[in-house]
Amino acid sequence: MPTVRAAVLLLAAIFISSFVTACTGSNEKTAQAELERARVAQLTRAADETAIRAASAAWSHAATAKDLDKAVSFYADDAVVLPNKAPVTRGKENIRKNWAPLLALPGPGLSWKTGSLEVARSGDIAYETGAYDFVITDKNGKSSDAKGKYVVVWKKQTDGSWKVVVDTDNPDQ
Repeated sequence: MPTVRAAVLLLAAIFISSFVTACTGSNEKTAQAELERARVAQLTRAADETAIRAASAAWSHAATAKDLDKAVSFYADDAVVLPNKAPVTRGKENIRKNWAPLLALPGPGLSWKTGSLEVARSGDIAYETGAYDFVITDKNGKSSDAKGKYVVVWKKQTDGSWKVVVDTDNPDQ
């Protein structure tokens, strides 16, 4: 009888040892997969941040160049602009109507620089904050310089590009 009991205990120990080893290996594989997913997500967010910074710089350049079509192209079709001391502007065509007189003003015009940018972990939305400078020249050649800050919300489109969905600013003065 003692040999049967010893054999049963030995088999039980082998079974438990095999089970623990299998579970540990599975947990290690799961942990490695999670680490890999986190690494890929971090790389993707970094690439998204680079793309948005480049888009914002190109958008600012288009505004300074007074290129209405290019400036408006950075907005999503259903974008919303929340201008300072003015009603909400909805939709790309209405945004175009708001931008047209702004870009028609004489002088160096509007430019901005990204201060901070945060891409959500989900990878489909981001927000940017920064400072703008708007210099215009009156008919006598006198320049006026308005500085302020802004917040822009970017949304990743189905084609992988980023478009502005919310845009707001206000002056420093």
